[in-house]
Amino acid sequence: MAGGRPGHGAAVDFRRLSLRGISSQALVRACGERGRILDATAGLGGDAWILAAAGFSVTATERSPLVCRVLRDGLDRAMSDPRLVQIAGRIELREASAIDLLLATNEEWLAIYLDPMYPPKPGSALAPKPIRLVRDAVGDDHDSKSLFQSAARANCARIIVKRPHHAESLHPDPDFVIKSKLVRYDVYVRGGASLRQGRSVPHT
Repeated sequence: MAGGRPGHGAAVDFRRLSLRGISSQALVRACGERGRILDATAGLGGDAWILAAAGFSVTATERSPLVCRVLRDGLDRAMSDPRLVQIAGRIELREASAIDLLLATNEEWLAIYLDPMYPPKPGSALAPKPIRLVRDAVGDDHDSKSLFQSAARANCARIIVKRPHHAESLHPDPDFVIKSKLVRYDVYVRGGASLRQGRSVPHT
């Protein structure tokens, strides 16, 4: 991985994630009532874990075989830990492109969650190692707007998009926004103004 020492990779260890105050976290509040979530950009599974710990049933898709193997290893180890097995059992991991999955199925979701790669911020420090590993494996998510279009056509009650504060919205005029210290969650509600007006997402 670029910027890392040879022989020093990354592993997923869910024991390190704090669950303190999880119900009040911005991501959990953005998803609303408990139900079935599609995490369309799972990466190393941190957000999927938060949602599962909060009581959601999560289908996590990751299209990079390498990243998916790392995440599956972490979930397998969590399943063998009595303290974590209940949370891990709420996560179904699929090695797949979320765009392909959404085109091929009419599964129903409470929400579809998108966390595309962040656009670079001028003058920012080197990203944390796990983020660099995922970026090296999957690239810069140039199809993120196509992914939003696929989610907008899917059978779901809302779409949640995670964005850094400096980045523009992936789609115009979210119905509401929930902010945390480092990021914000743009929420588009089925029947809300933005999706109801059917405005297309421009391709990049």
